[in-house]
Amino acid sequence: MNNDIYSLLNDAKINLEEYRKDDFNDIEKKLLKKNIRKAIKSNSKQSNRRKVIAAAAIVVLITGMSFGNTRAYALSKINLVSESISSALGIEKNLEDYSTIVNKVITDNGVSVKLNEVILDGNELLVSTNISSDRILKEDDFWSGTMTIYINNRKIKYTGASGGIEKIDNNTTQAVIGYNLDSIKNMDLSGDLNIKILYSKITLNGDEENINGIWKFEFKTNGDKLKIDTKTVNLDYGFELDNGSKYILEKYTGNSLGQKIYGKIIDNSANNEAYNILLKGHDDLGNKIIFDLAREGENCFVLRYENVLVGNLNEKASKLILTPYVVKVPEHSGKELGFDEYKKAGEEFTINIK
Repeated sequence: MNNDIYSLLNDAKINLEEYRKDDFNDIEKKLLKKNIRKAIKSNSKQSNRRKVIAAAAIVVLITGMSFGNTRAYALSKINLVSESISSALGIEKNLEDYSTIVNKVITDNGVSVKLNEVILDGNELLVSTNISSDRILKEDDFWSGTMTIYINNRKIKYTGASGGIEKIDNNTTQAVIGYNLDSIKNMDLSGDLNIKILYSKITLNGDEENINGIWKFEFKTNGDKLKIDTKTVNLDYGFELDNGSKYILEKYTGNSLGQKIYGKIIDNSANNEAYNILLKGHDDLGNKIIFDLAREGENCFVLRYENVLVGNLNEKASKLILTPYVVKVPEHSGKELGFDEYKKAGEEFTINIK
């Protein structure tokens, strides 16, 4: 795929009712992740070298995961067909104050595209869409689209995307995709923004079949309130790999959509080796914490808090105690890399999130 970067979610084979939060070992985590998501690659210039295989905004087959006093997975809130971004991401918060509900359907050449909802989170535009037709989809079939974004009549080149897509009935697939707008660093994204989202091609299974047409949506959105409600902590931490490359963590952000850590890479390696980074640890209340690679661009990366495996971040937590781990990405292998394959790469550090 080109800019239509999607992650096809397969049917999960693990019965989560049999496991408690603390019972997940690395093998089970690996299997769980393998079954609920596939790799998403950045479309940056360095995507072939870095081979990013981590997804960030996951459309979860099992949503609404939470932990009570029993520290067990609660599966009572499963909702596979919700069009809201919060439900799709397993976020147990009301995002109405931050989202723009579009709820518009356009049909062309027998394909209907429905734009459900969008949220502007800093320099990331989250978009929820449904794509359907009269075609009966096979078990692993999915629709995706080639999309162009315009903000205030300016065509925006997004430098990467991450997200998920799932089939919700025999004719329809639903996606929540976050588009990285870091290429417009000098553009003012405050106040009301005129957004145009244009789909010019719908594809089946990425490139198996192409359907040309025009599916155009125009609306206004505003990310000011979410930006105000976002907690930002500047970081001063880094670690170095054996090949000389340095990873520097620059800032932490947290809001109702989740938590992210932004960083940069000083690449001193001679052979352009590709690594994935992972942060593991716990909060000051003893809850497990995982930040997984969301996307990687040209000498920069974003890690996202992994609420799918460890539940939403406890609101009472004031500190995150984390340790970096990395794994070398095989140059020619497309295999899923499990958490048990990551090796410690630096010393433990603490983020004061309050």
